[in-house]
Amino acid sequence: MMKILFNNLAPQWQKIKSLSQERINNLFSSSQFINGPDVEIFEKNFSRWNGNKYAIGVSSGTDAIRVSLQSLNLDGNVQIYTLANTFIATVFAAEMAFNSNCEIHLIDHDEFLLMDINKLEEVLIKNHSKGPNIIIPVHLYGQCCDMENILELATKFEATIVEDCSQAHGSLCENEKKVGTYGTISAFSCYPGKNLGAAGDAGVIVTNNLELAKACKKIRSQGQRKKYIHEVKGGTYRLDTLQAIILDEKLKFLDEWNERRIKAAECYEKNINNNNIIIPPRANFCKKHVYHIFALLVKKRNEFITHMSKNNIPTMMHYPIPIEESRAYKYLNQNNKKTRNSAKNIVSLPIHPFMSQQELRYICRIINKFNP
Repeated sequence: MMKILFNNLAPQWQKIKSLSQERINNLFSSSQFINGPDVEIFEKNFSRWNGNKYAIGVSSGTDAIRVSLQSLNLDGNVQIYTLANTFIATVFAAEMAFNSNCEIHLIDHDEFLLMDINKLEEVLIKNHSKGPNIIIPVHLYGQCCDMENILELATKFEATIVEDCSQAHGSLCENEKKVGTYGTISAFSCYPGKNLGAAGDAGVIVTNNLELAKACKKIRSQGQRKKYIHEVKGGTYRLDTLQAIILDEKLKFLDEWNERRIKAAECYEKNINNNNIIIPPRANFCKKHVYHIFALLVKKRNEFITHMSKNNIPTMMHYPIPIEESRAYKYLNQNNKKTRNSAKNIVSLPIHPFMSQQELRYICRIINKFNP
């Protein structure tokens, strides 16, 4: 019986090992582990790759969102609008950025599992006059949001857009623009399992605004403009030099690895044929889905997971407990019905750039045998 890995990071290291080793040796010889020159090299290369003027490396995707929001320097009762079925870090980062002086509005998803534009407008109409407004579109699972319509709503309600691109490095919207180029400022996670992943926690912020870029650099380093000159409140959110080297070398292969993910997803879509399984449709406003996650909706999820496990196929759930139902955020007292329903049925299949056709066909064959 074939054994499948949900993700496989070892081949990535083998791909970059010869390229990285000299840079890592130089790092340990120089001992420039913090703010070494390789951090700036990665930042320049990432900003060029994504189509932004500036990139700022930080310590995690959560910190990328937090620092991005804090750099806006907003006062008053900030209104945050984000996806109800996202990972909890999006909301946590927003609360931390504003010291909980904000209201969180969780927006239910549409048929694509992305932010429902109509729901977003309804909530904006009710709440936009309370204080400064920030829309955080989450490009979930690797598929970009309906950014053209979100831009229209942001203009209409004078809202700032801060993109959460944590799962969508390289995803293209309908006008061929990459995610991260719509927001006033945008955040990426580089957690090891992401499409662009470090050898530990890491993140990156992108913007075209020089003042925001400067603010982010201060905030990530205890608010310092230079050593011991603390101009704003901040924290220790720096990207370390070793992670910058790993990310910079992996960046060279990211487009190729994304294409491999797309081909794997196409194999799933073509060969999965089971009436008990729903593959959420691809959004027409997303020109390039980069499949950080390949999600299914399965009514008898526990039975499906057991069926897959018996055949040595791991699965995961992204995400089984909605933010509004978590113990930490029940006080929000929100009820997004689609999110609550999909959370009961969501299942993720293995997907990564190094899956063989043999593995993919085997997974599809086992899925098609599922008959609860």
